[in-house]
Amino acid sequence: MERLLLPLPSPVSNEVAGLPLVEPARASTSPLVEAGAADDPVAASRAALQRYAQAEAPDEVFLADMQRRIDAAGRYAARARRTDDPLRVLLLSYSGAGNTGADLRTIETIAQIQDVFAHRVPRIKLAALGTLFDHRVLARVKKLNSRLPYLPDVLEEAVAEADLVLNVEGSTYTSKFSDSLAGMLIGGVALAHARGCLAVSYGVDSGTMSASLQRFVRRNAQRGLVICRNDAACAQLTELDVSGQRGADAAWRWRARERETVCGGRVAVLCVQNPFWWPVYADAPRARALDAAGEESPLRYGALHFHSWNAAREHAYDCYLSRFAALGAGLRERGYEPVIVGMERLDEAACRDLAARLPFAVRIVARGQADLEAVATTVAHADCVVTTRYHAAVLAVSHGVPVFGLSMDERIDRLLDEAGLGDWRARCDDESSTARALERIATLDDACERSRIVAACERYAGAQRIVFDQMGKNLAAWVEAIHFG
Repeated sequence: MERLLLPLPSPVSNEVAGLPLVEPARASTSPLVEAGAADDPVAASRAALQRYAQAEAPDEVFLADMQRRIDAAGRYAARARRTDDPLRVLLLSYSGAGNTGADLRTIETIAQIQDVFAHRVPRIKLAALGTLFDHRVLARVKKLNSRLPYLPDVLEEAVAEADLVLNVEGSTYTSKFSDSLAGMLIGGVALAHARGCLAVSYGVDSGTMSASLQRFVRRNAQRGLVICRNDAACAQLTELDVSGQRGADAAWRWRARERETVCGGRVAVLCVQNPFWWPVYADAPRARALDAAGEESPLRYGALHFHSWNAAREHAYDCYLSRFAALGAGLRERGYEPVIVGMERLDEAACRDLAARLPFAVRIVARGQADLEAVATTVAHADCVVTTRYHAAVLAVSHGVPVFGLSMDERIDRLLDEAGLGDWRARCDDESSTARALERIATLDDACERSRIVAACERYAGAQRIVFDQMGKNLAAWVEAIHFG
């Protein structure tokens, strides 16, 4: 498995993991420099990084370091600009890591910004968490870079040069993946707001949060505008004093290209991953030991973090694959040709694990081996989809493809419930999920039932695209009134 990069740098490197270094950047203006390093921001940032890397609870240190920088910024006055000035936009994202959903969100947000701010000649810069840019929009957009090694310092430097900061990653208010990732996204918006930038979390979701992350969210609840992609996220964030507005996910706007050839038969897409090795956690001694020995670990995630894993998680993953294999065999018996899809580069191992359990040859379309367009189009052109990946469900519903969700958290459940398809889902660890999925998909043999499901998908997707378009208009009006008014 190829190692991916969390937005945290290596404790033995001056490079920011996941942030391509393409050009030199100016020195940081952070007031939070280490003693004796006031005239050397790189040394100060390196010292902060070492503290983080050596801490017993690194994710909590990361949140605390972000909070210190936010509090030190105070509250700058909004930066009024001349009407002929270009608009400088910084996007905080998970792009570059090979996650198809994150990349589609970023691509469609960039397209919308270029449209609604065309007269402002927007200058967009992307804070990316990797180097996989296999789509022309992602390849062309300017990437954030810095010579500072610690991400809170990188963000502080970057927002000082921006007029508008957008967090475009969907999985924001959750500890499911990493508190450091959540701290980058939430804290980046809060820091931008404190420094006088217009700052927005754009079409985001929520989920289970650690106590530390909940405190961080409450403390920064009024810093920046939060636009949620569903009502459930708005309701959950209200409990943490965040006044979220209802919006939509940017990926609803993406449309697949037309089929180049006519397929002879029905295709069932199976989108798998490993739902049981999250969240990742920081373990600097383990990382240093591996580096010193020149060894690799399939659980390593970036320079410092590791996936969660034990015997219970391994057993759950084994059962999950067995259920997916039974599902694939059952669909083939019903006349579908299964195709395994990996929505994220990390999913390739799970795709291979599933293929090895099937008693027939199966095609795999996994991100990294296949590009973004190939992966997303495969899902959009299927006859049915079964997925644990949220954005595979978005792609399916958006293109009128019946989808059964095997959910690992709240996201797919919320989506299908809102679309009126609440009986098309089950938990990914539910022993009865295979039978339930096959039962629902069997109903598609009835032309009237398939038409009803397709109509529900298209109706909901169309409404989401309208909401997203309105988000862009509202954003443009807000920026015009505050920033150029």
